[in-house]
Formats: sequence, structure tokens, C-alpha cells
Amino acid sequence: MFITVSGCSWRKDPKPSSTELVSLFSNNWFSVNPNHSLVGQNGEPVSHMMFDTTPEFNQEEQSVNVLIATPQKSEHAYQYDLNSGQRFYSHSYCKQKDIWHKYDGSINRPPFAIGYIPRVLDQLGDPQKIIVFSNRSNFASSVAFNYFRTKIVGAYVEQVCPEGNCIGKSNWLSRLVFIGIDEEDTSIAVNNTSDFAKVFNWESAKAHLENIDGLNSIGDQLFPMVRIGSLIEYNEAFDYFKKRSIFLTDAELKKIQKGCYSLYDSLWEDVGRERPEDKGAATKEELQAKVKLIEEMRKKKLPIGFSARLAGFTKKYYNEISTCEKFVYHGNINRDPEKFWFLSYMGIYYRLHREGYFYDCRSKTWKRNTLDAKGELIYDLKTEISECRDSDIDRAMEYLPNFLTGLKGEKEFYKFLDYDNYTFGTHQKMYSWVKVRSRRLDCGKDPNIEVRKETRVFPEEVSWKVRYNKDTYDNKIIY
Repeated sequence: MFITVSGCSWRKDPKPSSTELVSLFSNNWFSVNPNHSLVGQNGEPVSHMMFDTTPEFNQEEQSVNVLIATPQKSEHAYQYDLNSGQRFYSHSYCKQKDIWHKYDGSINRPPFAIGYIPRVLDQLGDPQKIIVFSNRSNFASSVAFNYFRTKIVGAYVEQVCPEGNCIGKSNWLSRLVFIGIDEEDTSIAVNNTSDFAKVFNWESAKAHLENIDGLNSIGDQLFPMVRIGSLIEYNEAFDYFKKRSIFLTDAELKKIQKGCYSLYDSLWEDVGRERPEDKGAATKEELQAKVKLIEEMRKKKLPIGFSARLAGFTKKYYNEISTCEKFVYHGNINRDPEKFWFLSYMGIYYRLHREGYFYDCRSKTWKRNTLDAKGELIYDLKTEISECRDSDIDRAMEYLPNFLTGLKGEKEFYKFLDYDNYTFGTHQKMYSWVKVRSRRLDCGKDPNIEVRKETRVFPEEVSWKVRYNKDTYDNKIIY
């Protein structure tokens, strides 16, 4: 039910007319199920930019639809959240020098637009990146409302160092990035990388690409985070792309969406929704009824209590539910806030466990998951969660805000965005967890340090609904 395709599907659409080059987004994705929908101020579903737009590849014409995240010469960088489908503020640019010491010019705002091809995932499982060049002063001025028809003229390989100093090492993460030209800009006559290099300053563009998204650091020392390869011709790049990228068709997206909605509903109905046996008994009659109910459940071999239900669900669906959290939005804050916040808490809980952290119910603390002598993770949630009781899960959720705040000092951290309400943000409604890098730029005054310091990572006025309920009449029930 999830992403297992090993190639791409290509539409051979004819080249659109000039009046069709820029089109408004639809809102089909969030209109499927009102119980799992992101709605705007008017109460209508918003557009999921990544899934409500089709790429409409035309291989012969080398053209494709592109979503622009960061316009050229922008003072700030933006990216797309796959879960909510919204564009949000990432970091700010500033004047700096080339960390590789190969380019003598000034590096600041990008001389190109940074975009993504809808419905396509690259070799690392992220949205397919493309940089777009244009001489039009108003190019991509309407990024919040439109996508843009772009001609692909080539590509390059972008390598990212996960952390620290990767120079001389082989642990760089690689992805293919396309180079495109604004199709509406008739002043540009470029068909291949040779033409491109004659019209645009590739050395300047390359230096910007290797610096503007931040640097790695060890103490006060700075090291390159990004390395850019040589230009690759269109045909070679496209052949590689078709074999190693994932294109999500309408049928595949619907299947993924339907499966994830079913899992979310099961997590809420079968695990999260409070049951009679979850409630504390305050009277003798209530206690007797609770004892009888639990005895009947034991006979039927049913899980008793929240933590037992959660353990059973996690053992069965952990891989699927944590994958859903990346691609499919859960709940509807406007329709059922209790369900939405339960799924949000569980979403970040599962995501943290999937991405290198865990809550140790024995030591009662969040930790980083590391490898043992055999090269295996020291903690496996599907196995260990059976050791956690209701009070342990309560404590894990109680400690989440401080733990996530502490991660702001790491290379990557998580934050909950209700609205992207920075002064320079998109102001889009999101209500989604996003993972961002702690950007560090080598400039006189890095604006990102102050932004990160003031960033709130946990939603305000939200708390976990406590699951451990002690019987106030008598404490004799053991389960």
C-alpha cells in the first residue's frame, strides 16, 4: 500500500499554449475525506501543492511543471512540507564567502529560483529539486498561487555531508538536481548545458548552491555541507532519473491516502479513544463493574488498557504508520480537535523513533538511538514498547516539549507549525510537524541564529490527555 514502485510514469502531453503556462492549484487532495483535511479560513479544503499538481512531463520537449519554493534573488529560503503540502519559511540568506575557496565573488541571494517537481521523489526520498533560471523580473512572483512550465536543459549531482567534516570521506549523500529555464522567457535560447554555460554564470551559481543552505561545524570550525558536481546533459540525466526516482501516479496516491486514513482511524478508534476499562473507579459499584469487564476481556485475550492497545498496534503497524506521517495528513483540527491532537502527539512520537531517537521507559528519559557492537540499533520500538505502561507513555509525552526544544542545538530539529507566521513567512495554515536544519552561515551576523533562538517548537496551550487513571475507591486492579 506504500511506495514500492521502481520507476516513473510519463505523460506525453502536447506542449501547452502560452495561456496555459501558469495555472491555479486545485484542492482535490484534502477534499477526499473531511475527517483528514486541512481547511482554510473559509472552511474549504486548501490545496496540497505537491499532490494537487501534476508534472506533465514532455520528454521530447524537455518540459515539466515546477513548484517554485524560493524565487530568485529572494532574501529568504522556503521549502515544501510533504505532509501538509504547504510552502513554509526555511532560513534567511546573508553575504558570505565560498567555503571551498574556489570562487572569489560575493555569495548572497540565489541568482536562480529553487523549485520542486510535483509528485516526484528523488533518490533520497525527498521532493525532486530543480533550479530555474529566468531573465523576467516578475518570474515566480505568484508562487503561492501558481506552478510554472519549465524547460529542463541539464542537471548536476548535489552531495550533502550529514554532519561534521566529510572532506576525504565517502559518507556524502547524493541526489540528482535538474537545471531548468523559464519557458515563458522568450529572451533565452538554451537547449543544452553548452548553451546554458554561455548564457548564465555557472561558477557563480555553483558557489551559491554550495554555500547558501548553510555549513557544517565542529565547535567554531566550519566545513562544507554541500558539494556540487559538473553539469550533466539532459538525456543522460533523464535516463538516470527515470531509473532511480519515484513518480506518484493518481492511482498510487489514492491507494496511499486511503491506506493511511484507515490506519489513522484505527489508531484513534482502537487505541486512542477512551474505553470503559480506562476510567478510574470512584465507587464500589464502578470497581466491581470494572473488574468484571477486565475478566471478560482476559478470557477473550483482548488488550487491557491504553498502553496494551498501543503496543499491539505498534507491533503490527509501526513501519506503515511512521511512513504515513511523512506523506499523508492526519485528522482535522476544525472537526475533531481531540482526535487531531492525539494523532499529532503519536505522529511525532513515531517519527522520533523512526529517525534516531527513543523513549526509554526504564530510565524514564528520551535518548538518541545508537548502534551496538553488532551494528544493530540498541532500541527497537516494536519489541520494547511492551515494557511501557500507561504512566510511561504519559511521561514520554510530558517530556516531549523540553526534549524537542533541546534538539534545536542539534544539526536538525522538529517544530510544530500551526501557521508559518514569521514576518517573512508564508502565513499559510499548516498544523503540521516539520523537520528543519539548524542552518549556520559564515557571515558577519548570521540572521538564522536569532530566528532559531526565538523559534517555538511545540504547540502552545496543548497537552497530552493523561492515560493513567488510578482507581480512587481501591487500587486492587492489576493489568
